[in-house]
Amino acid sequence: MHQNPVQPENARTLQQPLSRIRAARLSLLATVALGLAASLSPVHAQEYPWCVSREGYLYCFYTTQEQCKWTASGIGGCALNPRLLFPEKPRDSSQNLLGQMK
Repeated sequence: MHQNPVQPENARTLQQPLSRIRAARLSLLATVALGLAASLSPVHAQEYPWCVSREGYLYCFYTTQEQCKWTASGIGGCALNPRLLFPEKPRDSSQNLLGQMK
């Protein structure tokens, strides 16, 4: 004789929500993995041509001289971005010191 294992009648209806939960967990895991991979990839920073000069610092976030002047009004002046004018020059004094030690 063939014997059927004892299963509740609602076993099939319980398996469907469990498979949906597993699929949701898998998609969440995939989303986290993609986000982590994207955050580890190198990002190239945008260099803008105009900088607000204030208190000895340059804030280079402006594409036009008019934008720079509007922002700098009353707090500082505008200057061309030295990183674009002199791309080969070291960016800070520690790099300059390292270059002199060689």
